[in-house]
Amino acid sequence: MFDQDNLPGANLDGLSLHRAQFDGLDARATTFTGSDLRNASFIEADLTAADMRGATLANALFNGARLRNADLSRALAASADFSGADLRAANLAEADIGGAVFKGSNLCGADLRARRIEKAEFQLAMFNDSTRWPAGFDPVAQGAVRQSDDSAFDVPSEEIL
Repeated sequence: MFDQDNLPGANLDGLSLHRAQFDGLDARATTFTGSDLRNASFIEADLTAADMRGATLANALFNGARLRNADLSRALAASADFSGADLRAANLAEADIGGAVFKGSNLCGADLRARRIEKAEFQLAMFNDSTRWPAGFDPVAQGAVRQSDDSAFDVPSEEIL
């Protein structure tokens, strides 16, 4: 467990944090660049503007987490669970999201030009015209729902999780 008072803005770059528990913690603007976060849990954590570039996030749990403006570019997020997460304006460019779950997440303005996106689940995920997808990818065919503006998407967590 981490000390919540010291986590916002902390530098956790390059660390091995396999199975670490960050549930409900305030980790705004914390950097995890290149860290090993396999099977880590960030349920309901605030990761607003967190830097997770190149991090290993395989099988990590981000259910209900706030990842607005977070940078997950080039991360290995295979089989990670982002159900109900707020990923507005997040950067997942070149991330490997094969098998990842984005059920009910807010993807408005996010950059999802990610690898293995066709293997990810987007049921009830919200996106808008600012969301960036790989050429030829049809989010509606994958169960995502277009939203006309940047307002928050609120679905009761029991329906998402």
